[in-house]
Formats: sequence, C-alpha cells, structure tokens
Amino acid sequence: MKRSLLVSLFLLQTAVANADPPPVPPAVPRLVISEIQNNPILHDDRAGEFVEVVNLAKEPVRIADLTLLLPSGVRAIPVRPSAPLLQAGEVVLLTPLGAQAGEASVKGMRLPNDAGRLELFWRQTRVDVAQWHKKAPWPKPVPGRALERLGPGQDGESGRAWRRSQSVLHGVERASPGKVDWLCKDVTGTALEGRCVTPQKAKEARRCRI
Repeated sequence: MKRSLLVSLFLLQTAVANADPPPVPPAVPRLVISEIQNNPILHDDRAGEFVEVVNLAKEPVRIADLTLLLPSGVRAIPVRPSAPLLQAGEVVLLTPLGAQAGEASVKGMRLPNDAGRLELFWRQTRVDVAQWHKKAPWPKPVPGRALERLGPGQDGESGRAWRRSQSVLHGVERASPGKVDWLCKDVTGTALEGRCVTPQKAKEARRCRI
C-alpha cells in the first residue's frame, strides 16, 4: 500500500510539472480621452459630435473591447469601426454615425452641451474618465469649440485638465479631430514617445504631434 501511495504521489507530481502554466492575463492598455466635441454648430449632433481616444499603449487594442459609459448612463459599444484595431499611438473618433475613416459608430451617443461625464472601459476595466461643466475651473462652454486635454497625465475629472480648441475645423468651428498636440515630456514611455518634433525656436518645449 505504501508503494502504491508513493507511485500515486510521483504520478501526481509529474502531471503537475508537465501541466501548462495558467495563462497570463493581458495588461490593461493605456487609453486616453483626448478631445470632446459636444456642441457642434455647423452640423447636427449626429454628424458633428465626437469623442477622441488615443492608444498610448505599445500594442494594438481591439475596438470591440471598448465600452463608453455615456452621460445618460447607457453603456455603448463601438460598432462598425473603419478598422478593427486601434494601433499603438493611433487615434479613433467615437461618433454617433462613424461614417468616416478613423471613426467608430457609437449608437445612441448624445453629449450634453453644458455638463457631462464619460467613462471609457477596456473590457471590464475602467481606463479613463472625462468630465466637462459650465462652471469654473472648466473652460466656459462655447458653441462650436471642442475641449482638448492638456496632456495624457492630466486628470480628466478636473476642469484644469482641459482647454478650448484653437484649431480651425469648419469656418467658425474649432476642433482637431484625429490630431493630438502634447508636450514630449508628457508622453515619455508611451507609444507616442518617438513622435516628438524639434521646436522652431530654441526656447520652445519639444512637442509630440500626431
């Protein structure tokens, strides 16, 4: 009986040693809401609203793994993206229609003009929050002017993390969909680190522009 027990223990140890190790869970990617257009004036909301998301991770992310918790409390999954993957260092625009290249449709997406809050999830993990308000310290709401994040490390729930866009989009509208302009020191260690440009003036800080 003792011999049988020893044989059983030996076989169990051998099975454990030869078993495949448990799969390593994927790392949570760093995704940032970088710009919000919540009050377009030259297009209706379905055609003009957008939420810009940047993939700062060094690996691509499946757009189907993203979920946007809208100000209405609805969780919406992007559908019909122009590409299935958001590549490292690239930008996707989440829009109600998602009809153009670089966009993904979010059905039912409506963004309030004066105040709202968005939460971005990757699978079941919340990866970012963006909030806007009509009261200070948030920039004063201006029709046609998008909100741009000052940097990827800025707290999206703080009004001091945002500025009104100065980039001309359509006539009087100001927005920069699909483009990001951040200080190089703020993207160190991310997929944008190698995209810095040399400033024209020596005293200007190096910036990362995509």
